[in-house]
Amino acid sequence: GNRTLTGQSSTAHGYTSGGMTGTVVNTIQKFPFVSDSNATDVGDLFQGRREGAGQSSDVSGYTSGGYIPGDNVNTIDKFPFASDANATDVGDLSEIRTKPAGQSSTASGYTSGGYNSPTIFDRIDKFPFASDSNATDVGNLTMARFLTAGQQY
Repeated sequence: GNRTLTGQSSTAHGYTSGGMTGTVVNTIQKFPFVSDSNATDVGDLFQGRREGAGQSSDVSGYTSGGYIPGDNVNTIDKFPFASDANATDVGDLSEIRTKPAGQSSTASGYTSGGYNSPTIFDRIDKFPFASDSNATDVGNLTMARFLTAGQQY
């Protein structure tokens, strides 16, 4: 099975992106909330990876950070909820990191904490949903941490 994947949500569907099935995968899958059924493959991440953070706007899902074989990344990918399509690279986090948490407000995505050996981060990055751009460092967690849960508004 797939492990260390990322999650996103629209009003109608749950999504998973990336992960690892022996090798790192780039798959974006969705499943409906209105019925009990299997997920379907609806596209690919710009960059296949595991251990990223997930964010959701009203119209798009995002995957930020994560791990590719041999390195951690700072990539922010975006894919549309309105159609089944591949993700595009829309920006970068302020630091390369894996295992961060993802949060979403109505206007912005946040990536907090994370890890890039030997550093555990306390950084909170913010990127806007209204335009494709890099994230900015907007604050710090009370302590450095990774492998934590994220929230959505």
